[in-house]
Amino acid sequence: MPPRVTLKSIAEACQVSVATVSYALRQSSHIPEATRTRIQAEADRLGYRPDPALSSLAARKRRNGSTPFYASVAVLHPNPQSSRATQLFNIHSKYFKEKMQTFGCSVTDFQVDSKRYRPERLAQILRTRGIRGILLGWGQWPDEIRSFPWSEFAVISTERTDLGTGIDKVSMNHFHAMDDIFERLDAYRDKRYGLIMHDDCPANTESLILGSYQANLYERPKLSRDIPPFKYRLGESAERLRVWFKKHKPEVIICHRIIDTKLFESAGITFPKPTRLVVLEIDEESPVKYSGIYTQAELGRTIATLLARKIRNDEVKSSDRRAKLTLVNGIWRDGVTLQ
Repeated sequence: MPPRVTLKSIAEACQVSVATVSYALRQSSHIPEATRTRIQAEADRLGYRPDPALSSLAARKRRNGSTPFYASVAVLHPNPQSSRATQLFNIHSKYFKEKMQTFGCSVTDFQVDSKRYRPERLAQILRTRGIRGILLGWGQWPDEIRSFPWSEFAVISTERTDLGTGIDKVSMNHFHAMDDIFERLDAYRDKRYGLIMHDDCPANTESLILGSYQANLYERPKLSRDIPPFKYRLGESAERLRVWFKKHKPEVIICHRIIDTKLFESAGITFPKPTRLVVLEIDEESPVKYSGIYTQAELGRTIATLLARKIRNDEVKSSDRRAKLTLVNGIWRDGVTLQ
């Protein structure tokens, strides 16, 4: 007896996802007509017959109001896999994919090289694969991507990616994180706080962080306000940091993101004594257990939940409405850099 033809075998023959085959065989309008016709023809050629038991189970689930949710989703990365932006985003993407799988969604990564993927070619590839939702990764996007037909897909991004109005975003709640840090630092007698930012921080995020930092300083008259923020350049030596630290003598350093402890050591800065260190946004793994706000799981899972909702409700990117911004609160964890 020949093996039974399954959705998976049809998907492999057509080079699409199982979810796309499932939608196509049900004549879903979410799949382009040409793709539906091609998949149906291949199913007929292979001799596909629906499994009666599975069809009965699906019907029962529909009656019970628990219909499975299937969709194909793409994560678009503008930079190579080896880039720092992609590697940082992959941490959030990991939790995003895990959550999407619980919804029954398949996720495919695309490294969008502008020389290989012009907007119209990329759109055609996504249509052919039955992609319904898009998550935009971190990195430097080419200007021509703005001509991509976003209105055909449900799209979501983080605050680090700005490709115009109408695309909903998810961001860490920097105000809440900074408030949390200052409240915990109130338990200490230190009066001189210093802030370190990364030079690749998006302008809007930098503005939020600086605003929340200054607001908390203003609410605490005992704290000095004469220490200028230090802007760290990725890969630079410790010399500038050493000069800043020696001149301003901060007792506490609030760092936007993780910086290699070797840089601090080279600058003559040690934690937790005599200097304390807290990190505002920790979303990468490190051998050092930093004190600060951890975000990786919550951000990725929230993005997945919102994108799944947009796909279910058939919400697509629209240029005539204001984008929604969803803020995610990180979780404070004690570490070895604040004691």
